[in-house]
Amino acid sequence: MKLAGARIGAFLRAPDPKIRLILIYGGDRGLVHERARDLGRTAVENLSDPFRVTELTADDVRGDGARVSDELAQISFVGGRRVVFLRMDAEDISKHLQPVLDTPPPGDSLLIVEAGELSARAPVRKAFEASANAAAIACYADDDQHVGALIDATFADGKIAVDRDAREFLIGHLGSDRMVTRSELDKLALYVRGRDRVTLNDAIAAIGDSGALSLDAIAFAAAEGNGAALDKSIERALREGEGPIAVLRAALRHFHRLHLAMGHMQRGRSPDDAMKALRPPVIFLHEDSFVRQLRLWNVERLRSALALISEAERDCKSTGMPDEAVCHRALMRICLAAKRVR
Repeated sequence: MKLAGARIGAFLRAPDPKIRLILIYGGDRGLVHERARDLGRTAVENLSDPFRVTELTADDVRGDGARVSDELAQISFVGGRRVVFLRMDAEDISKHLQPVLDTPPPGDSLLIVEAGELSARAPVRKAFEASANAAAIACYADDDQHVGALIDATFADGKIAVDRDAREFLIGHLGSDRMVTRSELDKLALYVRGRDRVTLNDAIAAIGDSGALSLDAIAFAAAEGNGAALDKSIERALREGEGPIAVLRAALRHFHRLHLAMGHMQRGRSPDDAMKALRPPVIFLHEDSFVRQLRLWNVERLRSALALISEAERDCKSTGMPDEAVCHRALMRICLAAKRVR
């Protein structure tokens, strides 16, 4: 069974007890892990309980084809349901899971499989979606609404207000990975402890050295037509653990901001004034670069760049082509377009 949209939230809150085999996958590995743990807690309160929780790797399964079935068939010595977590790697293990998908062992044990990005043609994803005994749940990077909700939840208990500019800055620089987002927000909460509000300067100071800002370097290099800087920035971001989807979404946000500023210019503002009208404001270190980009691009070229980035994200999710290659090719095409104009 394939779950999508609102059905995911409903299932996470109250899983169907008849569904005992669940695949959670996607580019946001932090969200994958968080949802796996949340689902596990619906069956076992303490996920550290060795009598009721088992954690397997793909190597465990490849070395013993019956391992998953055996684990699911076990009965806890202390009573209650059991949970088996299985973390996949890049190699397909669908043939080892197919027997339990076809005929789940007796009992009520829960199998939760964690995986990275899977194309629509990935065998394990197809197997879970086709099984009446299983569910497949996709996890992609948080959108602005979800990041905003995480920000509100982080500061609500302490009754700490978040200034509008600070909130917009955080939304623009977080969201590529749920665990990273939570970690950065916790760091910011610690930074402002004892105060009643979060300012833009607080947000920049707290997360300014995080991987989130390395994504800005990619977007700025592409928009300025600096191929050498683009290659270097992409390599650094991927080395730091950022995924191609996160890179593309950062570029998409940047070109949306250029498009918005271009709209101000069409109404008579200078490039500098158009940039200063944006919220959150452009970080002072990038102001000169942003103004240069406004002089390089026009509305039609910006629309083409936005369409190209959106198409690349769709290709990453659906075609099975190497994500990093798709991402790099799209941004390099944009970079070359800017270079030709320059």
